[in-house]
Amino acid sequence: VVFSWPVISSTAHPEDFQITLNTGEVVFAQFAGMIPNFEYNERNCVVLFGELCNRLPSTDPNTRFPVRMEIVDDGTPLMLVGPGGQVVSAVGLSWETSVSPYDENQGPRLVGAKLNYVGDFPPGEGQAGSNFGGPMFPNDEFALYGGGDFRLRMLTSGGFSPDGIRRVQPTDFEKHFRIHALGANGETVLIDRVGVDFAVAGGTLRVVGLADVGPRQDSYDECYDEDRDNYIDIILEGDDAAARNITFLEIPSLAGGYAPFYNPGGPGTSPTPGVRYSAAGPPDMEPVIMALDDPMRVSYDATRYEQ
Repeated sequence: VVFSWPVISSTAHPEDFQITLNTGEVVFAQFAGMIPNFEYNERNCVVLFGELCNRLPSTDPNTRFPVRMEIVDDGTPLMLVGPGGQVVSAVGLSWETSVSPYDENQGPRLVGAKLNYVGDFPPGEGQAGSNFGGPMFPNDEFALYGGGDFRLRMLTSGGFSPDGIRRVQPTDFEKHFRIHALGANGETVLIDRVGVDFAVAGGTLRVVGLADVGPRQDSYDECYDEDRDNYIDIILEGDDAAARNITFLEIPSLAGGYAPFYNPGGPGTSPTPGVRYSAAGPPDMEPVIMALDDPMRVSYDATRYEQ
């Protein structure tokens, strides 16, 4: 469950999430937590566990999947933190759908994209208070590339995998993404290769690679592991004026020779006949929020919060 503002993790409980299934049954998550988002700068997402869905498409008479999720008051409300450290209740927020995640083109998709300066260090990066997932860190732009000029962070509706099994690798930009920017005459420039200077309005931009996946290695193969969360960073270098002309982040999915994304967990793009895990995500284009002047980040001091 992805929120626009970060969640105060100590207030997240299973009873906060009331889920209505297509059958009319109302259930609650059996467990809610911040796993697998270990990092302080990845607290927009709460992971729910429970028997909420089967693997049938929405057209099947035996299908079972959530059609509505609402944040309810369990006596200890789920709280979000926003600009200036303001704390607000999430009670009353809701989400609805009429399709199953096992329908065609209903795999994971983008829900946000934001451009920031890289700066001198990666704020909030690295696991927080847990050894679980430790081998996946450090995986920020400094650990992988020694830095960069700009960080284009995407927020996704779920974990991304190229086939449901394999992990996203730092070198996978050209397989899955392209960036839209304005050219000198107002035309669209597609930034679709790594290590190439693209001329856009205001100067040039170059993609260095993906970060916030897994650690740096000399080479990457099918055994590469990463943090499997719903945040991926695209690291760029170039001119400030050029970066301000970035407009969209695109996942072409199956179009034009690109590869789609699947929810992680298996069984891959060629599963056992009759076994279905999830469908490919759709082609997707997400407007990029320009956060170079206002980084749109918040910090939270737990000692100031009184429930």
